[in-house]
Parts: sequence; structure tokens; C-alpha cells
Amino acid sequence: MDRPRDSKLEPRAVAEALAKAPDAAALQRALLPLDLEKLTCNDVSLLSRTLQARPGEPDVRIGYLANFTLDPLPRWVDLCFARERLRAAHYVESAGQYVEEVLGDQTGLAAFNPHLVLLVLSLRRLRPEAWSRFAMLTPAERRDFREEVVSHVESWALAALDRTPATLLVANFPAPAQPLFGVADLNAEYGETELFLDLNLDLLRRFKGHPRIQIFDLDRLASRFGKDRVPDRRMDYLAKMEWSFPFLGCVAAELARHVRAARGQGCRALVLDLDNTLWGGSLGEDGPAGVRIGAGDSEGEAYLDFQHRLKALQAQGVLLAACGRSNPGDVRELFARRPEMPLGLDDFTVLDLSWSPKHEGVRKIAAALGLDTASLVFLGSDPAEVSLVQQMLPEVKAVLLPSDPADLTATIDRLTDFERTAVSPEDAWQPVPPREGEAPQIAPGDLGTCLATLRTEIAITRARRDDLPRVHQLFTKTSQLNLTTPRYTPAEIERFIASPLCELWMVRARDRFGDQGTVGAVLLRRDGRVVYIDSFLVSCRAMGRGIETAIMNHVKRRLLDEPGHLELRGRYLPTARNKPVETFYDDQGFRLLERRDSGEKLYVLRRAEAREKPCEWIEVVQDVVALGMW
Repeated sequence: MDRPRDSKLEPRAVAEALAKAPDAAALQRALLPLDLEKLTCNDVSLLSRTLQARPGEPDVRIGYLANFTLDPLPRWVDLCFARERLRAAHYVESAGQYVEEVLGDQTGLAAFNPHLVLLVLSLRRLRPEAWSRFAMLTPAERRDFREEVVSHVESWALAALDRTPATLLVANFPAPAQPLFGVADLNAEYGETELFLDLNLDLLRRFKGHPRIQIFDLDRLASRFGKDRVPDRRMDYLAKMEWSFPFLGCVAAELARHVRAARGQGCRALVLDLDNTLWGGSLGEDGPAGVRIGAGDSEGEAYLDFQHRLKALQAQGVLLAACGRSNPGDVRELFARRPEMPLGLDDFTVLDLSWSPKHEGVRKIAAALGLDTASLVFLGSDPAEVSLVQQMLPEVKAVLLPSDPADLTATIDRLTDFERTAVSPEDAWQPVPPREGEAPQIAPGDLGTCLATLRTEIAITRARRDDLPRVHQLFTKTSQLNLTTPRYTPAEIERFIASPLCELWMVRARDRFGDQGTVGAVLLRRDGRVVYIDSFLVSCRAMGRGIETAIMNHVKRRLLDEPGHLELRGRYLPTARNKPVETFYDDQGFRLLERRDSGEKLYVLRRAEAREKPCEWIEVVQDVVALGMW
């Protein structure tokens, strides 16, 4: 099932939100829904002005040196940096005076005192005569041309290292989308293709491992963006602006990665949900053999590749942790029975398998690792849970995974939070556990307020014959929030629907992220003045936000609305998977009548004792039509 998403916001509305945002986390949340590739020049200018008008000191000062126009680039940088909770100050010199800027004593760059300096050179402007005659040059002259360019860039870099304490980002040279000799260039003696490969490889080798010089891989960016889309010929002739406006956004996003790495403030751990994150489907409902991962299935192969990508991230020194609503025994069985999974249980430094809200699990994981919560990134598949983590732990970057499993690995590739300038064997660091008596300093959030922002609505209606397939699926698959776990057949469910002594209710939910579908069912049986709760079950994807309490409140109102009803009776039958609801009746105000040797517990709630449990953040309606879209 596709997971819903927030609707995209108009740039002007985003600008208003940016102006009112109280902190960097709020700025990030306001900007993330924007599709940067669809922004116009005016959109970017508006948002950049809004960000620059906000008070505050920059996190990083960046100098831009080039021999062609780069003036619009800082506006893009403002947006991309704000999405990373960063703020930059800019100095641009794009008139070709990049040598004078680092050699002079009273230059604008020296007065600006940058943290980073980006050098971007156009090859055809750097050596215009040789470039214009490239087709006529001999192979030896082309090699001399390459050596001259590399030596020039190296000389500039060494001079800049002496004159500024900044880290230098030296851009390499994108090969043309179409070489002069076409396909014959690959067979030419030292043609354009070979020259650019040698040129960029030589730059890489000369600066590799230098603590204050990084190669800015412009050739890779241009290839990813589309080399035929990079140039803007018209603006090049008019204003010496070689790059198209959209490509500036791609460059700015890459610059954010380098800033993350240079500052050395990358996150240290990735916290992952389990269901529909590490595998497709629900472990609690589909079982270890039923979840989708592995070869031979398109969805399963996507999750397989995603786990391989996580293993590569782990090899860079990133700790993996998991936070899921699953029984520990089921999780152990899954990893034991599915050896095709690249990840094993021992790949997770911390596992939090509980029925608490996800933000509480993230807090516990941070404490177990001895880390501040700001050092964690959370990936989840449920938009409501991701939203709650964002609100309760605004310092944590919480990322909603795409609805299409084919896009999962791209989500990891887009993360900038784990960037570093180099990866060494020492990066496989060991976390330092908190000392005894020491607890992480975490400001508690107001869960009720955050849950209210989900705007959850549920409709509780009598089941009809048309609903039988989904109701049967709930009875057969729901194992965790299921008080008695009966496995009724379709024929039995059909009799319940038709019986005057039974009431079978279906529960459907929606929130601001969209329709969640049918998430629960309740079967009541009447015997004189007593109402028995035969079955009470809620899908695991709806747990953690109080929906089960809202349903029980509705059941209590059903008792109170009819004078003939004196009491509700319910029971809890323990199974290997429904441990999370062992105290559900106790929590809802029922009185324990009997505890049997089997673990079964019988409860009663008399009319005079019935009290609704506060759950004001969920609105209950009794007709799906009242929920608008349904």
C-alpha cells in the first residue's frame, strides 16, 4: 500500500513559514517538502532573502572563486544549507581574479576570512586559445595542455594553503557531453575523453589525503544531473554564467555534503524501523516466512539491496540500531530463518523491541549508545510516527521512507548526515556507555500535543457483508494488539454480522497524512444485561497513538447509552505475541475478577464504574461519510 505524503507547499507559503520558524529544526521542516528541481529563479531568491533576513551568526563562511559567473549560487546554498540546519555567509569573486584573491594582502577574501574556499574553473576560459584549437593539437600538445592545467591548479592550491587557514574545495573538470570527434574520440590518440580522465585523475592523486584540500567532484555531479542539461548557452553569452540555474541547486547540495564533512559533525548512528523498512510487510501479521525480502520477488529484491546499502554505511563507521514494535522472539526467528538477509542481529548495536512510541525508543537507543539524541538519524515508513519523532525530538533528523521500495537505497544516498572527509579503520569506533547514575539530558515533549497535530479521526461502524474479506484478514493476521486472538472463519464472521445478539464493529482511521484504512475490529455479544467483549483487535500499524483507547471509550459509551446494559465483561488470553496488551483492561479501568492458571484473566466494568480515558487528540465519528474523503 502506498504511504501518503504531505502535500507540497507553494514557495510563498514556505517563505512565510521560514520567517516565523523559531529555530533551525523548524526551518528544516518547512523546507523539506519543497521539490527543489521545480523552483524558479524568483522562488529561490525569495526564500534566500527570507533566510538571510533572519538574525543569527553563520555556521560557516564560504568563499567562491571562479573564472565565470557564480553570483546566483549562494542563494541556492542558503536553501540547501537550511535543509541541513546550517547557515552560511558568502563571498563571491567570479571575475577571474582567483589568483590575486589568495596572493594579495588586502583582498576581499582575506577580509572575509572564510572557513572554506571553493575554486571552480572553466577550462575553455582558463586556456581559451588551446581549447579553441584542441582538434588541431597533436597528442603531445594535448598532454602538455593537461599538464599545464594541473600544475596551474596545484600551484594555486599550494599558494592558497599558505595564505588562508581555510579548507580548499578544488573542483575538477566535467568532460563535455559530446566530444568534438563524436564516437571516434574513443579511438583517437589522446582524445577529449582520455584527456579529461587523465586530468581529473591527476588532480585526485595530487591532492588525495591532504588534510585541507578536497576534490569537489564536479564531473560526477554533471553526469548525475545530465551533462547536456548543465550548460546554459544563452546565459553564457549574455553574462558568462556557464551553468544552468537548476544545476546550481545540485552544486549547492553537494557543497552541503562537503561542509558536513569538513566540520566533522556528522551523525554517528542510524536508527531504523523494522516493518516496511528492513523488509516488506508486517512481521507480526505476516510472520517470519511471510515478510518480503530476497531474490525472486521485485519488492523483496528492493529490500535486499537496501540492506546491502546499510551494510556499506556500517562499513564507514556508522552504527546501526533498530526500533520496532515486534516481539523479540519473532525478530530472532526472522533473522534465523532468513539467512538471505545481508544484515544479521549482530549488526545492530542496539535493538529496542517494545510497544512504546518510536520517539521513546530513539531516546533509549541514544542512552544505550552513550550519545546525544542529536547524533542519531531515524528512518521510518509510517508518516505519523516520523512526524511524532520530529516533534518530540526536533534535534533528531527523522526521514520518511518513500512508498516505492525501489527508491529506498536512493534515500540513503541523499543523506548528508554521515559525511566525512575520509574513512579509516579507526572509524569503526566503540560507543562509550553512560556512567552509572548519569542520564542523557533530554527535554521531554508533550506527547498529547504532538499526537493532536496528526489530526487522527476514526470511524466506528457496524460491519456489513461487503466488509467480510477485510474483517477476516484482521482476525487471521492481527496477533499483537489482540486480546483473545480468535481465528474466526468467513462463515462464522458472516453469522456474527447477521446475528441480533452480536455487534461486529469495524474501525477505520485517517490522519493528516491520508487514509489508513481499516485498522481494527470489535466483536460484542449480548447476554441479558451483560455485554461481553468477545474480540478486541487493532492492527499494529495503528498502535502508539491512542486509537485503542478511543475505541474502548466508544465501547463504554455503548454501555452507558442503553439503560438495559449493566456491565461489560472482557478477558485476556495470553499468547506468544500479545504480551503488549496484557494490562490493557487494567489500564482502561476494568476490575480483575479472576486469574486462571493458564494466564487467562477475566475482567468486569460495571455501569457505575465506567469512566472514559482521556484521548482528546482523536475524533470519533460513527459514519465514514463524516470523514469527508471516505
